[in-house]
Amino acid sequence: AGKVPGGGRTGTGQHLSAGTIRRLACDAQIIPIVLGGPSEALDVGATRRLFTPAQRKAVLLRDKGCSFPGCSAPAGWTDIHHVIHWIFGGATDLSNAAALCRRHHVIVHRYGYTATVTPTQVIWHAPTDPTTPLDDT
Repeated sequence: AGKVPGGGRTGTGQHLSAGTIRRLACDAQIIPIVLGGPSEALDVGATRRLFTPAQRKAVLLRDKGCSFPGCSAPAGWTDIHHVIHWIFGGATDLSNAAALCRRHHVIVHRYGYTATVTPTQVIWHAPTDPTTPLDDT
């Protein structure tokens, strides 16, 4: 980083443009990682399913307990939920994470609630038809 202007070099010394490096990294499924404090990974992309302890701390600092409207469950009673499910390509990043107590985690999955995640809060959106349960998977 910063040693070769506008790119990098291969092990044999061949110059690579920044665009070529990005394409190679993408093809190799190398995901950029955003680091917090002392090298704690905060955003790790879609290659990792479970949130790290550092990510959990960051989500709980932001959400201060269950993020579902009106819930007062404390942080220690929450799971970290992928807003866009990991199996559907949702990243294991702070921008796709929400703290939910067990009750609201089940409700969000069952009824299909969606959310918008900002740097300071999670805004939950009711499903189109809240009387029709979705598949429990």
